[in-house]
Amino acid sequence: MALITTHALCLRKVDFSETSQILTLLTDRLGTTGAIAKGAKREKSSVGGPLDLMCLYQVVLYDRSRRGTLSILAQAELIDFFPAVRRSFAAWQGAQQLRELLLSMEVPPQDGPSILLLAVKTMRTLGQGRDAEALARFAWSLLRVLGVEPQVTHCLASGREPSGKVAVSFSLSEMGLLAPPFDENRGDLLRIAPATLSALRILSTGQDSGSTGVDAFEQALRLLAWLVAQQGGRRLKTVQAPDPASVL
Repeated sequence: MALITTHALCLRKVDFSETSQILTLLTDRLGTTGAIAKGAKREKSSVGGPLDLMCLYQVVLYDRSRRGTLSILAQAELIDFFPAVRRSFAAWQGAQQLRELLLSMEVPPQDGPSILLLAVKTMRTLGQGRDAEALARFAWSLLRVLGVEPQVTHCLASGREPSGKVAVSFSLSEMGLLAPPFDENRGDLLRIAPATLSALRILSTGQDSGSTGVDAFEQALRLLAWLVAQQGGRRLKTVQAPDPASVL
């Protein structure tokens, strides 16, 4: 077994016997990996104590991922427990949404460094008053890492830019806008309100949000979170599939 030192964000913990934990970790060297922390809950633990959700650690693992079994956690040192997130219920809810997004997919080792960095940056942004925007920016960046970037600045077929005054059609299969007549007789479309489209375009271009409202970023997050789950192949508990009959 290879002994690996890596940074890790704890995404899931399950009690195993009276003294141990089963963990799901997002790491910068192994991507998403499972581990067992034997004796972590004992008073005198060689691990350093039980791990907590959405805390950043430096861990030492006996890597058994190539065998398709749980790695063994040998040591864990707390780096950051993000106290600002834990002082606000709204920020903690945001952290849970972030955690669920990360659990919706298996992060391969090559994407571990970039996705862990994005997650930590987002955790440090939560609680500053624009949590929906921070989470939407994370979801957009996550799609980019996965090789997917929705086209929200112009029609995929005609190249025309939307006016920004009326709702537009978004193709889930083609990941982009479709203007009339290219949006006729299709069953894969969602309607995107002008405010939500404005938020999506801000995310696409990396601009400052300016006066764009929180509601617009919340609606953008609904769409992006669902797209992340589709790419990852797992359903999100807190995000329902967008309703084609409604306007986001």
